[in-house]
Amino acid sequence: MRLPLRRRDLPLLAAGLLARPALAQQPWPQRPVSLVVPYPPGGSTDNVARPLVQEWSRIIGETIVIENRGGAGGTIGAEHVSRARPDGQTLLLFPTAVFTISPLMMRPPYDADRDFTPIARVASSDAFVIVNPSVPVRTIQELVAYGRARPGQLRFGSAGNGTITQLQCEIFGKAAGVRLEHVPYRGSGLSVNDLLAGHIQMICDPAALPQVRDGRLRALASFGDTRHPEFPDVPTLMEVGLAERGAMSWFGIAAPAGLPPALRARIAATLEEALKSDQVARGMAIGGLRPAFETGEPFANRITRDRAIFADVIRRTGAGVN
Repeated sequence: MRLPLRRRDLPLLAAGLLARPALAQQPWPQRPVSLVVPYPPGGSTDNVARPLVQEWSRIIGETIVIENRGGAGGTIGAEHVSRARPDGQTLLLFPTAVFTISPLMMRPPYDADRDFTPIARVASSDAFVIVNPSVPVRTIQELVAYGRARPGQLRFGSAGNGTITQLQCEIFGKAAGVRLEHVPYRGSGLSVNDLLAGHIQMICDPAALPQVRDGRLRALASFGDTRHPEFPDVPTLMEVGLAERGAMSWFGIAAPAGLPPALRARIAATLEEALKSDQVARGMAIGGLRPAFETGEPFANRITRDRAIFADVIRRTGAGVN
């Protein structure tokens, strides 16, 4: 409920309005920039942040400090940024779920539309259905048969409740007619570690691709529109009739609400320049990621559109916060 404006609040309101033009005119950055990653180190979001900040720091002429604030499906870090000053000094690097899925599956301590200024999409990713080799299957069809014969015995890990790494496995399980058991973690890195140790049997997360490359884990299918060029023998779930369009994963940069348009444009321009670097592309590729720039109204529309897509998926799959 919005409280009525009191007379004594008027000077503070006037001061805030006067500060906005001054804020827009200030140079950026004025000091090291804090880039909040709302998950612990080692996950997919971290795999976007680390190669990006190296080139981005060079372009803006200032240090960018990665600040990992994990927990609650990314909402703890997102809330921290929502409460920061809209001066471009505190930014959020977020995966798809924080603005499109989490608001549908939980009650985050922020409004994804009201409390942030979306700046740009910076990366995209194809998730894979990945299993521990102890699961005696070598194809996605064999995994489906194995899971159907053992309802509830296939445990999959995710980066947390309400994340796309949960929802993509839920989509697969529903399409395949397999009852899976969800095990949420506080970040992708932790779920990958437990997959390697055999405490869970599968994940739907590109964070495990380095372990697929070295043979410690096995990729059975991807969520991409087409086969991933690095894994041409791995089919897409759409090929085998176990997924649909709209289950893609991307990563974006956002600031607190109230970021001046001129400052948003400047930050976006520096991001676009950084993403053209071959070094950034090579760094992201290690985690199965690709630079992908989009800003302005198209990026804002993507958030709105994808939220509607995932709302439909959540309703049909029965996925939810455990």
